[in-house]
Amino acid sequence: MRPAGLAPFPAVKSGSRHAPATPADLFIHIHSNRHDANLLLARRIMALLAAHATLVEEIHGFCNMGGRDLTGFVDGTENAQGDDRAQVALVAEGDFAAGSYVSLQRYVHDLRHWEQLAVPEQEAVIGRTKDSNEELDGTIKPPTAHIARVVIEEDGAELKILRHSMPYGTTSEAGLYFVAYGADSGPFRKMLDRMILSDAHGHHDHLLDFSRPVTGASFFAPSLDLLKG
Repeated sequence: MRPAGLAPFPAVKSGSRHAPATPADLFIHIHSNRHDANLLLARRIMALLAAHATLVEEIHGFCNMGGRDLTGFVDGTENAQGDDRAQVALVAEGDFAAGSYVSLQRYVHDLRHWEQLAVPEQEAVIGRTKDSNEELDGTIKPPTAHIARVVIEEDGAELKILRHSMPYGTTSEAGLYFVAYGADSGPFRKMLDRMILSDAHGHHDHLLDFSRPVTGASFFAPSLDLLKG
């Protein structure tokens, strides 16, 4: 038995835009404010798994300038808060109640290209102001802006995911490790399609002109009760 919405990562391609799938069986998400503790725990886990698993990818993220991506914009502004986080992220009922669908991608930013843009041009790509993090007015926000593509309403309600993304990088490569948790796997997949694929007017997410996904995988995080059972 498996969660009904658990399926392989939906690789999507349109022209030069490509969100690839990366085969993997296990995802371990370690998150705290102590990088030393995170690394110590990761090393202990890898020691236990060394004879049974091959490492596909290991990324160490960090908090940047109070919650900003390396593009300089605040990330995860629309995340649910308080008790609403559980409603967005956790399956409500059934055999897999309190578990969560997990979608992840690693994005590599072309920061040299991005930083050549004037701030108003960057804001048009994102759909928010850079300093104050305010959404651009609908009369000036382009239909190709990132938030114009990933904010989706169905039956009068906005589709939600709980983002736990973190910047990562070195002087040679930097980007965003995107991780989303959801009570349903559908919203993320619809957002990804709207980013990569062009609509009837030829619009796609112009953030992809400056950031490209290089990995993609789907998992299900079971509840503690299910793991203990």
